[in-house]
Amino acid sequence: MEAFQQSYGFVLYRTNITTAVNGSLQPGDYPLDRVLVYVNGECAGVMDYSYGNSSVVTLSLKECDVLDLLVENMGRICFGYPTIFDQRKGVIGNVTVGGIVLVDWEIYSLPLNEPFNSESNYGLVSTNKSSPPIFYTALSSVGDTFSELPGWIKGIVWVNGINLGRYWIVGPQQSLYMPGCCFKPGANEVTVLALEVNGANTARGVSNRTWGNSPEPDAS
Repeated sequence: MEAFQQSYGFVLYRTNITTAVNGSLQPGDYPLDRVLVYVNGECAGVMDYSYGNSSVVTLSLKECDVLDLLVENMGRICFGYPTIFDQRKGVIGNVTVGGIVLVDWEIYSLPLNEPFNSESNYGLVSTNKSSPPIFYTALSSVGDTFSELPGWIKGIVWVNGINLGRYWIVGPQQSLYMPGCCFKPGANEVTVLALEVNGANTARGVSNRTWGNSPEPDAS
């Protein structure tokens, strides 16, 4: 990620498979930090640095398949030896499947550092409208509130182009503060980037912050 003068956000790595290959995916030395794996636009698994050795995705790739790795920077820490000295993000090292090195990658920098709205020129990894990541946009008219997305797994929320932050089912924060100063008279635009979906499609405003912890569905 740093090689593209990028400090945060996402990087998409894409390659076209020229020879059939099978086995466990190794995205460089280790995932940095969270890798959404897609084959021909369909999610094939998730790898996360925090999962440790349990983070395994097994692939069976055919000739002409398209493999995408959408890598999310989950943030950096400022303490803890020796981790503090290795804060690089993205894919570092060879990507292999079954021990075979994959080559000829296309790389797309996606910092998401520009205000997001319905007219932003962001595309989707998948051409399947039911497969994440997906942008959802709605119009709302409210004051100070907290945004709650019950059942949603992971993603990012914007209000009128202002990034409110990440949501993640693991918690402990289960709602995002939406200050009244982010809103304007009349209709307001709320956008959700759903990195992973499980059928949930309802977002709501609540008067108080909500807390809780839920199992990480990708870690099992």
